[in-house]
Amino acid sequence: LRGSFIPPEPIRELRYLTRYRKTLIQSRASEANRIQKLLETANIKLASVATDVLGVSGRAMLSALVSGKRDPEQLAEMAKGTLRAKRGQLVDAFYGRFKDHHGFLLGQLLSHVEHLDRAIAECSARIEEAMRPFSEAAILLQTITGVGRRTAEVMVAEMGVDMTRFPSAGHLASW
Repeated sequence: LRGSFIPPEPIRELRYLTRYRKTLIQSRASEANRIQKLLETANIKLASVATDVLGVSGRAMLSALVSGKRDPEQLAEMAKGTLRAKRGQLVDAFYGRFKDHHGFLLGQLLSHVEHLDRAIAECSARIEEAMRPFSEAAILLQTITGVGRRTAEVMVAEMGVDMTRFPSAGHLASW
């Protein structure tokens, strides 16, 4: 029997980091979904007007809801950029049943999303640092259509940079 491949320490460390970042990103997506569900239970239809509920305008409006502002006109006035043109729709979207308990829960969720955003950024910075010895491989991988920086980081973390351990290109395919 052939022994299992154990990547070198720098690749193992990179693997741990990229896998943890993936977990953080999944947690953030779950929290964003919880925010959307909470807004729906309060009959707030922000997502039907704003492309990104957690974008700059969305966060300002959500923070205002948390702080007790409930007037749809005032909330709609917080729109920035292209969302500003949809103020009428925003006013309609904010007519709902948003209560104090919604505000509390929304505050908790937003706080957790902010924490996760910071954790993701810190993890990404650490990954960038760990990728320095493999920067040439990452640059080459990014020449593949559809492979960006993050995907290249994950590819290096999961496969390493030494392809001689794979007997053939077919060995990499899952057929």
